[in-house]
Amino acid sequence: MRRVPIVPTLVVVFAVALMIGLGIWQASKAPWKEAMIARYHAAEGAPAIDGLPADMSLDQLAFRHTRLTCRITAASTQIGGVDARGRTGYRNIAGCALDDGRVILADLGWSPAGVRPALPPVGKRIEGSGRLSPDEPLVRRVLRGAPGATPLLFVLSDAVPGLEPSVPPSIDMIPNNHRSYAVQWFLFAAVALIIYLLALRKRDRQR
Repeated sequence: MRRVPIVPTLVVVFAVALMIGLGIWQASKAPWKEAMIARYHAAEGAPAIDGLPADMSLDQLAFRHTRLTCRITAASTQIGGVDARGRTGYRNIAGCALDDGRVILADLGWSPAGVRPALPPVGKRIEGSGRLSPDEPLVRRVLRGAPGATPLLFVLSDAVPGLEPSVPPSIDMIPNNHRSYAVQWFLFAAVALIIYLLALRKRDRQR
């Protein structure tokens, strides 16, 4: 009986098991992501709300239309983006505090590259209608752990004076590729196993 090399075999078995595990993990996340996107679509089509109700979870607030008033808490940050007509330039993002102490981000509007718009100063109260979007990475980047920071971005439908409306948040931009990732991991595992079996067969023939 030919001996199978122990160490290489254990390495391959471990790698294959890891890839299968990653595939199962990705497949298990797919229903969760699909259900989340379905909730977002339902929220997008729901009636507009007033303010940011404290009894609604972040998941329930995501992609809802609302009208609220908040106070600018810091100088605006410019990030690359497009306006509602698809022109490239900069979105002007600022922290905005609600009356209850929560702080969200407000997309005040879009400005073209090379233009320094006159933006609302710190302490200025703004009021308007818009859509809420979950954006934890951007909130961390701009608010940097400010007290009351809430991972929501409020994109104004009508920009503040001197700016153009930014493109509204789109649910279609949320990646939903867990099933394809799962298939890839399963294929990687199968290819790794086939390659190792072929290597063992070649080794035995050479002997």
